[in-house]
Amino acid sequence: MSKLSAHFDTGEFVCSCCGGSRSMSKILIDRLEKMHSMMNARSIIITSGYRCINNKYGKPTDAHRKGLAADIKVQKQDGTWYTCSEIAECAQRIGFGGIGLMPPDACHVDTRDCEPYTNNHWFGCEYDYGNYKKSDNIATFQTGKVFPSRSDNKNAIKLYLNNTLIYSKEI
Repeated sequence: MSKLSAHFDTGEFVCSCCGGSRSMSKILIDRLEKMHSMMNARSIIITSGYRCINNKYGKPTDAHRKGLAADIKVQKQDGTWYTCSEIAECAQRIGFGGIGLMPPDACHVDTRDCEPYTNNHWFGCEYDYGNYKKSDNIATFQTGKVFPSRSDNKNAIKLYLNNTLIYSKEI
């Protein structure tokens, strides 16, 4: 296992059926780090990262297969879990282009908005739940929730070219 960032390593993203891996998007990892900070998370658990061709949960065009996606749960400092709606709201603010609710307390996030994929936007629900149907497109997850961002959170401008960070400046 090697470190991808302050809070994530390669072992968290391996395929659940075979332990295989691939390079995960640097943009994905950067956005997950931003979520960690914005939500003042104790931890973000990757419930599904990379999915190989044999993984029963994968599809041929799956963003997981391309290393652009993760299914996540976010733990609060007090040990409880954020709801899927709260995770989705934060993910939208961070800039994720693909967000899928996985009730009650998990969420799919991906970087289809800025990396090669079949479409560049999807907000929805991974399965029928409550008022949501799997086929629904959700316009926004924003409710105005205030997240407990860490005080050491700094704003930065980051520029990527071909999934490689080429410029970063704190502002």
